Amino acid sequence: MSCLLYGIVRAPAGASAGGAPPPPLAPGVAGAPVRLIEHRGLGAAVSAIDPPDPTSGVEPLLTYAKVIEALHVDRTVLPMRYGCLFREEAEVVELLRARGDHYAAVLRELEGCVEMGVRVLLAPPSSPCRPATCCGSGRAYLAERAARYAREEEAARAGAAVVARLRGALGGLARRTRTDPGGGADRPVASLDFLVERGAVESFRRAFRRIQGPASARLLLTGPWPPYSFVTSERDGDRHG
Repeated sequence: MSCLLYGIVRAPAGASAGGAPPPPLAPGVAGAPVRLIEHRGLGAAVSAIDPPDPTSGVEPLLTYAKVIEALHVDRTVLPMRYGCLFREEAEVVELLRARGDHYAAVLRELEGCVEMGVRVLLAPPSSPCRPATCCGSGRAYLAERAARYAREEEAARAGAAVVARLRGALGGLARRTRTDPGGGADRPVASLDFLVERGAVESFRRAFRRIQGPASARLLLTGPWPPYSFVTSERDGDRHG
């Protein structure tokens, strides 16, 4: 029986080693109970899984996300990437021993914060380009390519202006900000993620509502979420900063 790791949290004060974390906590993948494996003040939220391959289908992914969201309700959580498996509990304890100082530092950075996201859906170019063909003169072909690149550059500049405006209006309400500018015909969505203190979420929402998006873009606010965008992958699919 393998262990599926969901996230790292601070161990509850006074809880016994290996005890169940405080509610609310959703059941794990395949209905298995989720519990904490504790070491030196940290807790690894895990559930047993057999066979050791949780990667088939959408339902396990949704269940996994619900567990992380349940952990996130009343504590700071360092979420792991789906599919982080260990053969036995001793390996989880070794992870906490080897990476415990790092995880504790990341949890301090994320303490009391949630992730708010803004998605910028950029409008397509006003004159959509036609696929280049071999028909016609070489001059016409080059002119069509030049026009296409000009439209893409114009769309990229417009998207960058919207992103800069959003960062200016909302960045002061966040501890940290991450931006994916998108751009190009194949990536019409720009993404901004803000690490916001829980107590500032309503202020953040009000500030977002005051923003008047340009006609060339549609703005969508999401969250609050666990701070997925503010941790990065290092080991066997786990996610941390």
